[in-house]
Amino acid sequence: MIVFLSRVSKYNYTKFLYMFRLSTLDAKNIVDAIDSRFEKITVFLDIDNLFFDLYYDSIYADINDFLGQLRKSAQEVLYSLFNFQQYLVQESQKNNLKYPTIILYTNFSAPNKILEIMPKYKQHRRILKTLPSTQLIKFLKAKYGEFNVNEIKSVAKRYFYKLIQNIINNNFRNTVFVISRNMDSDYIPYLILKTYMKSTNAYFIVSWDKDYIQLLAYNNLFIYRRRNIKVENELIGDYIKVDYKILTGKNLDIKLKHPLLHPIYLALAGDSSDNIPSLRRRLNIKKVEDILNNYADDLIKAMQKESIDDVMQVLSNIFKKSVDEPVMQQLKTNLIVTTFFAQDSLYDQIDKSFVLNQLKFLNTYHENLTRDKLDEIIAQNLI
Repeated sequence: MIVFLSRVSKYNYTKFLYMFRLSTLDAKNIVDAIDSRFEKITVFLDIDNLFFDLYYDSIYADINDFLGQLRKSAQEVLYSLFNFQQYLVQESQKNNLKYPTIILYTNFSAPNKILEIMPKYKQHRRILKTLPSTQLIKFLKAKYGEFNVNEIKSVAKRYFYKLIQNIINNNFRNTVFVISRNMDSDYIPYLILKTYMKSTNAYFIVSWDKDYIQLLAYNNLFIYRRRNIKVENELIGDYIKVDYKILTGKNLDIKLKHPLLHPIYLALAGDSSDNIPSLRRRLNIKKVEDILNNYADDLIKAMQKESIDDVMQVLSNIFKKSVDEPVMQQLKTNLIVTTFFAQDSLYDQIDKSFVLNQLKFLNTYHENLTRDKLDEIIAQNLI
């Protein structure tokens, strides 16, 4: 099973701590969601989404506040990960499952291959509201060398994650913190699933990120959403067993017949959170979901072939436009960005191997970590 997590703010630190503390109930819900087909759970934690606001806001603090806040947060992450792992192991053992795996992941650099074809991709996320402190810039440049001031968010992120990566990889049993380069972090779970997925394993994604909905095409993958972090817990699994929905940015429920239609929906309707342009007006579309559902069979078949050219041919027939027209070229670019198998063709094997090789830190032979031992490790490494 795989678990992914999302966002925090320095200015709402109490809420952030609560969000990250996956509870006994979460572990029980995850284990209870699977049936006798499965023998093991793998959990992915989308730590980049979880901490985005935290290190982003921290770069405007003074140097001492910045370091103190990030060290305090690193300590909280380690304690929360420890507690959740204990719960997940206990629930797995109760259900005669093998020792679970947890994979945390993020990226340290911009997805350059995507930026080559869509230069404004997530560009608004990289714009600074104001300049960070001179002390902080000097501190980070001393550690990592010269960089453009607009890159300080990614450099600050690198400093934060390095605080906890070595502790996790060298001390937590069957747990690894994977860091990628030159690729979008959302792609990492797809790469690992594509390479190592087993039919006897159940994979969980704990995330609010709508890009992962397309992965529900796998019948052994689940998305775990905590809509209200205080009360509600929601499980989204096989789209046939539940009312399959997509929440748009306007809080409008969009119903599609299959999760593989979702990246096509984003390519046509656009995605403001990623700066992907909408093509509704240029293609004269009133309701994107109606078009996709009307031609669902052909589009799903093309998506299952994992061929953007096949998908584009179906779309060109639907809109009665040549695939060489500018609007269709933009649609193809959008599809490459929103579809994981298309992103797969962009990335170099070297960068893929860089991610996959880090899974060697998944050590089943580490002794089970105790809270006292973790306290000792934190005291030695986070001073």
